[in-house]
Amino acid sequence: MIGLEPGSMLKEKPPFLARAADILRGLYREERAMWTAHYKRYFMIAARALGIGFVVGFVYFMVRPEQEKQALAFLMKALKDIPLGASPLDLALTLFYHNARASALAVAAGIIPFACLPALDPIANGAALGLLASVSKHQGFNVPLLFLKSVAPHGIIELPAVLYATSNGIYLSVSLAKRVLAKLRKRKDGGADSGGFLEAYPRKAETETEGAGANVVRSFMIVVLPLLLVAAFVEAFITPVLH
Repeated sequence: MIGLEPGSMLKEKPPFLARAADILRGLYREERAMWTAHYKRYFMIAARALGIGFVVGFVYFMVRPEQEKQALAFLMKALKDIPLGASPLDLALTLFYHNARASALAVAAGIIPFACLPALDPIANGAALGLLASVSKHQGFNVPLLFLKSVAPHGIIELPAVLYATSNGIYLSVSLAKRVLAKLRKRKDGGADSGGFLEAYPRKAETETEGAGANVVRSFMIVVLPLLLVAAFVEAFITPVLH
């Protein structure tokens, strides 16, 4: 075309792709701000809960080996819908569905204010890992090496996703708790503009927690789900090769 340099048409993105890229960049900018302002502190709480669950689970089953068989049977029953003998693709998709469902439930538990129930999810996951470590130890396996080959390849992606989902759920629970407190304080104050703490706190809390539900949905869609998808494919395609 006259007036255009060779290859200039190839350098220009279609308008819809440029628009999609702008939207995506905006979403991740918002996500980074949420991480800095809120999620980071809750992520650290979730990480500590995971560690506590692992230590407690490992120590308990090392001391009470007679409980291992029953606990392991319960764990296997919970994972019975995962087709270990299926093709890698089917296994990956099933793992993704299973982990996404569990993470969604952990986030949804945050709709109950004050309780911070999502923190129970990393405790349970840590206890399950502690159980597996105890079983492996009692069977004479090299536990660090076993975990390095069997858990680490996908775990370095999956565990952060699980902890991020937990931080989303805790943030939601705390945000709803703040809104409840704000309404109670406002009602106690009778709605009068006293200019004091009781009047200022509700406005501040409602502003800080506005859009908490939308924030959590965005976080789950653009952070948790992509990480879980990658982790599932690593677990199905790469982890078996390392054995």
